[in-house]
Amino acid sequence: MVGRPPPLPPIRGLEPVSLTAWEGRVSAVVQLQGCNFKCPDCAVPHLVPQIFEGGTIPIESVLEAIHRRRRWLDAVVIAGGEPTLHEGLCDFVKLVRELGLRVRLHTNGSHPEALREVLETGEVASVAMTVRGPLDPTYAVAVGARVRLAAIYESVELLLRWPGDHEFRVPWLPQVVEHAQMIAVLRMLAGARRVVLEPAQDGTPGIRVLQQVGRTAGPYVDSCVVAGRPGQDFGGRARSRGVRS
Repeated sequence: MVGRPPPLPPIRGLEPVSLTAWEGRVSAVVQLQGCNFKCPDCAVPHLVPQIFEGGTIPIESVLEAIHRRRRWLDAVVIAGGEPTLHEGLCDFVKLVRELGLRVRLHTNGSHPEALREVLETGEVASVAMTVRGPLDPTYAVAVGARVRLAAIYESVELLLRWPGDHEFRVPWLPQVVEHAQMIAVLRMLAGARRVVLEPAQDGTPGIRVLQQVGRTAGPYVDSCVVAGRPGQDFGGRARSRGVRS
């Protein structure tokens, strides 16, 4: 007996054109419903509930909207919520790839098995993983939920070994993840190809403090930039090329 394929992920939002979701590319952003974290500084809290009684956007409508704009798009970014919660993620990625566009996946790294599965399809070109703190009790505070730290570490190691494009995003969280914690995260990410330091939702601590973090710990990784300042790279490879920092 042939089993039914898993249901495709519930889509809650579509940003038809974004210049920031995947730097250097014009992307459409598909937002999936449901997240296993309750980060106190979450930018999209409406996407957190995994049981959602409101309406979702039909997948056919999303694919049609992207198809109409494909001449002006370079890629599709699949974000959340947390995409790896959904068993039908691989099938959805394949549907998007049939449009001829590259795919970037956003993840919190809490489900390394699902992340590995989607990477093994060969259909994902890039992964952006948010690392919300050092792997200690700080992490549970930063994500507002219980978290298996070994899973976060496994996802980090998976992406560091993966030959595709990766980006780790490290957000500031006042009184929880600040200067010292960000430096600890960068040390853990040693060898990463790209790290982006992000301010909190209220803009703290400001560009200068994040630049100090970059100058201190940026050399641990190839490329280290502050969100919104891609031209100022503190990474080790950038410094060896003489890029302004």
